Amino acid sequence: MLSLSRLPWMNLRGYPVRTGTLVFFSMLMTMTIFAGTLVVQGIEHGLRTTQSRLGADIMVTPDEADTDFDAQTFLVNAEPSYFYMDASTREAVAAVDGVEAASSQLFLASARASCCSGRYQVIAYDPATDFTIQPWMNDAVGQTQLGENEVIVGANVLANDPENFQLFDNTLRVVGQFDPTGSTLDNAVYMNFETAKKVIDSSLRKGLNKYSTLETDRIISSVMVKVAPGYDAEAVAAQIREQVPGVSVATSTKLVSGIAASLDATSRTVTTLIAVAWGAGLLMITLMFVLMVVERRREFATLIAAGAHRRMISRIIIREALAVNALGGIGGIVVSGVLLMSFSGLVRQSLGGGFLVPSLPTLALLALGALASVGLVALVSSWIALRYVTTMDASLALKEGE
Repeated sequence: MLSLSRLPWMNLRGYPVRTGTLVFFSMLMTMTIFAGTLVVQGIEHGLRTTQSRLGADIMVTPDEADTDFDAQTFLVNAEPSYFYMDASTREAVAAVDGVEAASSQLFLASARASCCSGRYQVIAYDPATDFTIQPWMNDAVGQTQLGENEVIVGANVLANDPENFQLFDNTLRVVGQFDPTGSTLDNAVYMNFETAKKVIDSSLRKGLNKYSTLETDRIISSVMVKVAPGYDAEAVAAQIREQVPGVSVATSTKLVSGIAASLDATSRTVTTLIAVAWGAGLLMITLMFVLMVVERRREFATLIAAGAHRRMISRIIIREALAVNALGGIGGIVVSGVLLMSFSGLVRQSLGGGFLVPSLPTLALLALGALASVGLVALVSSWIALRYVTTMDASLALKEGE
């Protein structure tokens, strides 16, 4: 026996070309909406993760490093850099009012040569004062200290043989790997000061360091600063510039502004594309549904003449619209999700960094949002098509074609 629940599916199967076209347009619209919102959320997630991973409110570097170091592009510039200043700078920075903690770091760039496992940014921390790297180490490998010749690497660093990681012919052991941040921090190799000094000395002996001589016990590359509660980071940064000569000072806001500025335009473009895709999808699906209803006017008129209430016809059309858009919506989410997950690295590279795939709960919410937007299109398009059915004269429709 024919039932209302079966009739919409029979109609959809009876017109495979029309149904396939509607599903295709719905899928394209959903792919654009889901992929677009995923990219926007991924950018915001990457920015939050990067700023959190920095772990410091202020970064102090030598003034002369300006040619090698730009605070606004530091986290998006793929080329490693290094520079040095006197180790006493840390004490001078720590003495500034408003500085709660100050910790030194050492930088180095590995070489594209047989002595190194790859071209990476080397970042070394002082275990006695560090507050930026060790907390993340605890989450990644369950320990807060690295031993002699031990390193932990960023998400993009290849360590095929963890027991034989080479930097300037120093054999190092990889004890863990950080989760991705979507920034150049993913291309770094992290170690303590003692290991870094050995590696720097080796680079000098091999003539692969831009400096000819260095006293590794008396140099640092940067000072990471935590601002005391109740103090403004910009004000403390200004105090450091005034009281500590020969340094360049950047707040964490400025450090991530390079990523934020480069990705802000992308987010606006994607948001505009989502709006255009939704509007175009609404227009196309509504047009096709109206044409479908006009084409099937004799069918609907026959049902009305047979005693079917117009409310029943309305439910048939709404169910067909929801079914078509649900099929297209689920297909669009699956296809766009698989593509973005599979090529997230390429997406990150195309955006210039700053993109991270959101968490599963966020992905689920984005998928539900995309389905809801497609469901709204189904309801609007069917409502517009129903206006024709409710004003249609069934007797005239049946006489057409006689």
